Amino acid sequence: MNSSLSKRKDFINFTAIELMVPEESISFETNFRDISTWSSLTALLYISRINEEIDVLISSTDLASAKTLDDIYQIVISRSNGII
Repeated sequence: MNSSLSKRKDFINFTAIELMVPEESISFETNFRDISTWSSLTALLYISRINEEIDVLISSTDLASAKTLDDIYQIVISRSNGII
């Protein structure tokens, strides 16, 4: 897996792999809570993998305030200062 998630396409690909859904079934407008494989356990694993992949911490508070995959992407970009 490409360790850079700064490109939107790479982020969607990473998310699809981690959430075990077809890439074409999700977009930045997708409410991640509506993804069939999303659960509290999946959420923990997903944010753990983001941290592992690019060393960006996303908290449960961040997830609670986010609604779409774009919201998560914006958190990733802002925490990485564009250096990912």
